[in-house]
Amino acid sequence: MHLISAQELANGAKEQAGLIEGLTVTIDLIGELFTMRKFIAFCSTLVFTSMLFFGQSAFAADATTCELEESTLAFNIVYPEGCEIPENFKIVYLTFDDGPTKYTPKILEILAQHDVPATFFVVGNTEYTHYIRDIAENSHAIGLHCYNHKFEQIYSSKEAYFNDLKKIDDIVYDHTGYRSMIIRFPGGSSIKRGTNKWFMKQLSSEVRERGYQYFDWNCDSGDANGTSSASVALTKIKSMEKEVGDIVIVLMHDTKGITVEYLPAVIEHFKELGYTFSRLCPASPAVHHSW
Repeated sequence: MHLISAQELANGAKEQAGLIEGLTVTIDLIGELFTMRKFIAFCSTLVFTSMLFFGQSAFAADATTCELEESTLAFNIVYPEGCEIPENFKIVYLTFDDGPTKYTPKILEILAQHDVPATFFVVGNTEYTHYIRDIAENSHAIGLHCYNHKFEQIYSSKEAYFNDLKKIDDIVYDHTGYRSMIIRFPGGSSIKRGTNKWFMKQLSSEVRERGYQYFDWNCDSGDANGTSSASVALTKIKSMEKEVGDIVIVLMHDTKGITVEYLPAVIEHFKELGYTFSRLCPASPAVHHSW
């Protein structure tokens, strides 16, 4: 029989004390970890709650800004059935909005001098609608833009939009004898108007269901926004053209005298790059802005 000495008892007591101390430390660490996790969870809840209550304006504003930026820059090329563009074939469509105006005859003259076609998206509330016939007689395409260009009226409902479209359609028919099936939405298809945030997407689908094709743009001269000079407009077109690829739809306006100034340089620019000029029709590849 082994008798436990006093020294062994002392050593055992020390070992037990060490185990207890280690266990205590472990429990303390677990407690601290649990407390930290609770604190992190509390912070996460606080941040989430702050986003719900205080982030409505700040976070929504950031999202809207990004969405607007993307809708301005992002687009898709839509190829109608049967539309085939040869590889590396570069094509440019010159388009003019909001006319005809007093500048339209001069623009037609410049196009004739350079022997290039274009597309005019016309409006109806102008004293120059008789130039619509001249556009057609010069073998350019005519698209439907709108009658009065008042966004708050045009986009107040789908019925209001199609009533306005019918007015400009009738004017074009009266001057040309045919119904155009190509349109451009005032402000573009990604404009933030209508009765709900999906209004333009729904309207874009419906116009196609009715047999129309709509065309946005992927190159903008900026002439509608107060471009200060012809050189500035040309520089902007050149910078955007480099980013969009082989199919370019240029947005211009025959409501501005500055367009008459820079148009010859724009034509020469695309000719030097080897682009083919064409007019838009329902079978053309279409630029559609992204929402």
